[in-house]
Amino acid sequence: MIHDSAPEIKANWVLETMGILDTPALHLDEIAASQKVKVGRRSLNNDLNFSGALLFRGDKRAILLNTAIANAGRQNFTLAHELGHYFLQHKPDFQQSGEMGFRCSPKDMKDTHRPQEIAANRFATELLMPATQFRPMMSGAPLDYTLINSLARNFVVSKHACGSRILEFTREACIIIHTRGFEITNKGASSAARGRIMSMMQIPPGTAAYKAIQKKQSQLDFSEADPTKWLVRSNPGIQLYECTRGSWGDDVATTILKW
Repeated sequence: MIHDSAPEIKANWVLETMGILDTPALHLDEIAASQKVKVGRRSLNNDLNFSGALLFRGDKRAILLNTAIANAGRQNFTLAHELGHYFLQHKPDFQQSGEMGFRCSPKDMKDTHRPQEIAANRFATELLMPATQFRPMMSGAPLDYTLINSLARNFVVSKHACGSRILEFTREACIIIHTRGFEITNKGASSAARGRIMSMMQIPPGTAAYKAIQKKQSQLDFSEADPTKWLVRSNPGIQLYECTRGSWGDDVATTILKW
């Protein structure tokens, strides 16, 4: 095993060592098996705060995935995340009864504070959506739901993870906001839009996003938006557009802002 500290370098080393040139998500079990890491899948409906775990007991090691979280893309990210803990040789965060390892929640898959979780997420992102494959497939296309859906299908990842990856590479000024009800659960910005969105905990009233969530009705296309509702340092001539689409049965939605 190599000891380079950069998660992206380690992820690419894994892909190169395994000779993986097509969709990496199709080879995650194979990668685990190469390290004698057993992968188990179990539906734990009573514990939806549990996404997966990397476990060590003596010389045995295993990854457990909660398949009650039914989205295949999210399961792939969890498996890649746990492989990140393994390949990056992270210090286990629990030890009891002769067993040690990591027990990860959906929140850990989006962690922006704890260094080990951040590194495991960076590893998982590069492993599943390597820059050398992902950027050419963007082909300069504008950020919209068509692009997110297409790339998410190609790489067998969640739309959330795919949107975040697009934000890393696009030259557009754009922001992606994820919500549960009106509450903002996560948001990200491209480099051209960083620092522009207002600090807010909820979707602002009087916006198309608020109306879409209130009526549980997805927008078919982008509509012109009031920059003063969303942005700090709003230039008088800025043309802001927004579009919100939801999975209303789960009461979650995604809003794209761009200008």
